[in-house]
Amino acid sequence: RATMSPFVNAPPERASNRAPEKVRAKTAVAVPRGPITRRQHSLANKREENEKRSLLLKLNDDLLEKVLSFLPGRELASMETVCTHFRYGGWLAANKAPMPEVSAKRKLDALELGDMPPGFKKMKWSRKLAVVEERETPLTSESIAIGMWVRVKTEMATVKRLCRGDGEDQDYAVGWEAGMDDTIGKPFLVGVVSRAYRKSPVVGLSVPNGLVAIAGGRFPTYGWFFPLEALEHV
Repeated sequence: RATMSPFVNAPPERASNRAPEKVRAKTAVAVPRGPITRRQHSLANKREENEKRSLLLKLNDDLLEKVLSFLPGRELASMETVCTHFRYGGWLAANKAPMPEVSAKRKLDALELGDMPPGFKKMKWSRKLAVVEERETPLTSESIAIGMWVRVKTEMATVKRLCRGDGEDQDYAVGWEAGMDDTIGKPFLVGVVSRAYRKSPVVGLSVPNGLVAIAGGRFPTYGWFFPLEALEHV
């Protein structure tokens, strides 16, 4: 509120809007990782029940790490949904990383990843491992789809032979151009899947320096066509 000045003709002084120093100064505290919403509380209760029935949590940390080292990435990624210990490693942010993530990171460090699609770096380690382990599964005409990321195989001689159709019993060869050399071993987005000319599909990949319009429209998508056998999971 306004206060009177000692001088009669002086304007009244206004009360200061600045908050006291004790109110404005706040100390940094560790942000808890516990459940907040009703759904999070429900999931936390289910994880707590799973923890009581779990036989893995009865092992010591050394044996538990050995067991996790044999699990694939998909299994490691799913463990955080059933156990709080595997999801956070604890309730506070200052605790160490969860064991499934540590195990997945060790496996990835021993692999040669090569070029990966955008967004791969932001994934969790267990999810990254699950993506990389898909390389062992060959692509099929049922699994290939528009919008997914695939990789051109790393052996140039094999890819070139498949594109030219040399020695292959097929109805249509996509051909090989000089600019396709830069695609070897790199991931690209699937723009079109054509099953019109071959027993197995012809896949059009969106390549920045591609010269073939693989998809029409007002703004055509350019790239190169590859036979399905020349591609693999990223």
